Parts: sequence; structure tokens; C-alpha cells
Amino acid sequence: MRGFRLSHAGLVLEHEGHALFIDPGSFTTEAELAAAIDAVSAESTIAGVVITHEHGDHWSAPNLAAIRTAAPGAGVFTTRATAEALRAAGIPDAVVVHEGDSATAGRFELDFYGHRHEVLHASIPVIDNIGVRVNGSLAYGGDSLARPPFRADVLGVPIGSPWSTIGDVMDFVLANAPRRVFLTHDGMLSGPGLALFEQRVREALATTGGELLAFPRLGDAGAARLEL
Repeated sequence: MRGFRLSHAGLVLEHEGHALFIDPGSFTTEAELAAAIDAVSAESTIAGVVITHEHGDHWSAPNLAAIRTAAPGAGVFTTRATAEALRAAGIPDAVVVHEGDSATAGRFELDFYGHRHEVLHASIPVIDNIGVRVNGSLAYGGDSLARPPFRADVLGVPIGSPWSTIGDVMDFVLANAPRRVFLTHDGMLSGPGLALFEQRVREALATTGGELLAFPRLGDAGAARLEL
């Protein structure tokens, strides 16, 4: 399995001729998404999309429409509220998944975990959020620091958000002790801020013996991938 990043919280994985998009949200521009679709379509069939929750930084109607235009048969897996929003946007067949559910999208085995978004503020209702483990190895929790019900080999760590502190993020890494970590949810941080937060994650990983991975972004050549 290999992959590359989209802006902010987006991730694209490829495995044995199939591709999976995770949280292609509004921080991902039309041009960036088009480049990602072109890059994977050269070697793979887009088999599925996972959307962890309904917030716009994790999905957008134009981005989902573009993916579905390129791959009409791609399955979409998400929460009930997001599926309703997708239906209103002209995508009526999203599959609603819950904690403990499993699904298959091409060569990807998907196991879903978690059920709630982190609390933003007492005045803001808490929404559903679903995490996903891909092919038994990579876990991505969306907007949640809930501990997965397994030890992930590769764990996504949301580094910068309005619902956590860097201390919360470090505790998440320490509690899970993953073998490898990749950073996500970084679109709200400045360059210097991201560097500072990343250093704190490295300190936590030094305690647990974990490794920090860096999923590449597509360059002009469109070929960059991280092999897992």
C-alpha cells in the first residue's frame, strides 16, 4: 500500500490497482483534486471514498462530484448526516457506517471505529464522526482523539484543530504508542506553528519508540508516493 496527501485532512491510498480517497475536503482545490485523480487513474481504479464527518473541511460537493465523475462506481462510506448532505448534493447512494462495521472497496478492507467528533464548545452540538482502519494497518480517526480499539501500525494524528491542544495531541500519541505516525489536519496552522507542534509530536514518539512519516504532496511530476 502507498499514498500521498491532499491539503489539510485529505489522504489518497493506492493498493493493487485500486485507489481510496479519504476526507477530500474544501481545503483541497479543484486543481489539486484533478491532479490527484489524474495521478491515480494512470495506474489505478478509484474504488472508494471515506468521509469521516459532515464538516466542509473534510468533504465538499464539488470534490465528491469530481471523484464520482471519474469513477461512477466508487463507494462512498460516511456518517448518516453526511450521507444526507451528499444526497442533497446529488449523490444518493452513500453507505452509512457505524462503529464496528466493516466494508470492502476494491482491494481495501475497511474497519470503522469511533462515533463522536471532539467537543468544540459547550454551545455547539456534538456530531457523529467515524474513523477507519485500512487493510488492517493504517488508522485515520477524522476529528477525534478517541483511542482506536487496536494498536495501529500507522496512525493519523490531527495536529492542529480548534478542538484540541498540543498537549491533547501528545497524550493521544503516548496513549496509542503507534509504530508509525503521520500528521493530518494541519491546514489551520502557519508554517512556524506546524514546525513547533511537529517537534512536540516527535518528543512523544521518542518516548514510545515510534517513527514520524511524511506523506508527500503531488509535485509537478505527479509521481510522489510514500510506500507503507
